[in-house]
Amino acid sequence: MVGPHFITYDLARGLHIIAVLAWVSGLLILPRYYAHISGSQPGGELEQTLLAASKKLKAIILAPSIILAWAFGIFLFATYIVGDWTRPLPEIIAGVPHWFWLKLIFVLGLSGYHGFLSQEGRRLAAGERRHSSRFWRMIGEVPFLVAIVVILLATVEPF
Repeated sequence: MVGPHFITYDLARGLHIIAVLAWVSGLLILPRYYAHISGSQPGGELEQTLLAASKKLKAIILAPSIILAWAFGIFLFATYIVGDWTRPLPEIIAGVPHWFWLKLIFVLGLSGYHGFLSQEGRRLAAGERRHSSRFWRMIGEVPFLVAIVVILLATVEPF
């Protein structure tokens, strides 16, 4: 006998959206911090302030939100897409819509981008400035563009 569910599909979907919103928001602001760090005086007050702010952003917003976005996303996949786990795995995978695989590729890319930003933040904290302010301003738009594609794939389910 299976016990009652502690979380409904609709609650998980809402929490997933909130986590993704927090995650993408953090990914949008972090490159802006890096742009200002790259343009600031090395070792100066602005650099130190922004390094501390970026560290807090990663710890308080980005790390929890990526974990929650993935956790709720997996839960939603398991309940909505897969549904009946008694079917053979090849049959389950064959039944997954094509739009989902494309969405997954974009989300994996966004996760890789998150890792790139984390690595570059450690480099900036160590005094390495490998990229210009202009680079950080340009690359800072990537999460928004990816979010547009992912949201449209999930809501329109085109194929």
